[in-house]
Amino acid sequence: MSGLSGIVGEVEQIERVLRQMAEAQEHRGGEKPVGWLSSFVDARVGLMHNRRVTIESVRAPSQPFEDADTGLVVMLDGEIFNYVEVRERLSNYYRFSTEGVCEVVAKAYDRWGDSCFDRFEGYFAIVIYNRFSEELLLCRDRFGIKPLYYATHRGNLYFASEVRALFAAGIRPLLSAERWASYLAYSTYGSPYETFWEGVHQLPAGFLLHYNGYSLVERRWYAFENRVKAWSEESPERQTEAFLDQLHRSVGYSLMGDMPKGLSLDGGVESALFIALMKAVGCPRYLKSYMHYRGKLHQSSALWGAELLSETALPLEQVAITKTMLLKELDYLTRWQEEPVDGVDMVARSAFFRVMRKRGLAVVSGGWGLTHLLGNTPLPGDRYSSLVPSELLSADFRQLARKPRYRHLFESENDQLRFCDLCYERLPHLLRSVDKMSMYYGVQLRNAFLNHNLVEIAFARAEGSPSGRNRRQWFARQIVEPLLPAQIRLAPEDEPGEPELTSDLKSWADEVVFDLRYGRASAWFDHTRLEREWQQGDEGLFADPMKVWKLLSLCLQLKNLP
Repeated sequence: MSGLSGIVGEVEQIERVLRQMAEAQEHRGGEKPVGWLSSFVDARVGLMHNRRVTIESVRAPSQPFEDADTGLVVMLDGEIFNYVEVRERLSNYYRFSTEGVCEVVAKAYDRWGDSCFDRFEGYFAIVIYNRFSEELLLCRDRFGIKPLYYATHRGNLYFASEVRALFAAGIRPLLSAERWASYLAYSTYGSPYETFWEGVHQLPAGFLLHYNGYSLVERRWYAFENRVKAWSEESPERQTEAFLDQLHRSVGYSLMGDMPKGLSLDGGVESALFIALMKAVGCPRYLKSYMHYRGKLHQSSALWGAELLSETALPLEQVAITKTMLLKELDYLTRWQEEPVDGVDMVARSAFFRVMRKRGLAVVSGGWGLTHLLGNTPLPGDRYSSLVPSELLSADFRQLARKPRYRHLFESENDQLRFCDLCYERLPHLLRSVDKMSMYYGVQLRNAFLNHNLVEIAFARAEGSPSGRNRRQWFARQIVEPLLPAQIRLAPEDEPGEPELTSDLKSWADEVVFDLRYGRASAWFDHTRLEREWQQGDEGLFADPMKVWKLLSLCLQLKNLP
């Protein structure tokens, strides 16, 4: 994990600006930032890297890495788990001088061009500068697990792993009224290009950006629908075989490296699968497991974790997330939040990462994502997408709101909704938020089951079932039952409910909502109606905490503005 930043253009004191960008995201790397400068057409290019070692050994060369053989300069944020396999294939054509992954990326790109990214297993944001052709390439992984933002200003291109680094370079931190209006009115997180800031764009997941000094060209390198179609043409037996193989590979990948690691568990089938698979691939020494919970211990799934691990040598720590911790975490969120934080659960997750940092962990592994894709979680448009009442918004602000529009790629409405959730809405938002939280505390999160092959096969298993029932039955009978012992008990599945807004949080909300009435976004609201709704307590906005959190997210953002 690391922080990437760069500038292309005519910028005065470019080295100083690059240092400012690196300082703004210094939490992404535990080592001193390293820079690289060169000429670019009739201007200059500067790259800066905040580094933290994960898979690579400590002896791996620093970044930006300059490959003398190919003339390519490479920076990487993330992890390419199969880089040793790719290196072995490339060794037929190149001689390697380092053990690092960046040299593999450089030679893979030199050999295969843009198609090299199809060969990488993992999650990554990659920057490649070609010194010979003077061209810059930005690349983002298939599902956008690692972020990459960019902006243009006075003819110059700026890019970074975090939006705050762009602000440090001189981009004005202006909230996007149109984006926030759409979020509040239609509960949408925007298109793959959008952010909640004026003039700041994100490189969409599975996309490349080429820049030659004159034009920016974005191109999609990963076509999810094509991969799903290819898997759907395979036999059911082949699909099951490949799915099981990828499960084992993914768990093995998530446990790679000799850095301090922890295992994050919950009460679901994914954690049970992870532990069963971990036994097969081998449990690393000194691995510890953690479960966080809110409320009372006996009403949580933490006791299930102790039961599941009772037959292993893996120690378990049950981490209680208290009200005091939540309030403290809300204060931290105002320092780094760059988009909405929806609900107490996300605040609790951030507090959990803070605990993991105190435990000295560098990586937290776990299984997450399978049940979402297999049909056991709410979909867009359900009650979890509660909207802020339009009458609370001013007339001019409401007119800025846009309903989301998606590419319609699947005949099944169930699959289409899940595709939208995966590529446009909730999952990209969660991935960006979780990356920001974990990086703020210097902990890399590895979601073992968010492997692109697993996701593709899960979609291919729909078999024309509008509800996804066939897919869920296949998962239970062909995957879960053979892997989990019959005596395994899962934690009771509670009825999904809205996250609570406790009395302590209500008091905090009363204070921060002051910014909606008198802050920079005051023109966005009808203050008379907002005040009336707010004062009605549980009979007003507080009757639906999800609506309240949309407003509180905006309040947190306003507090973060300089």
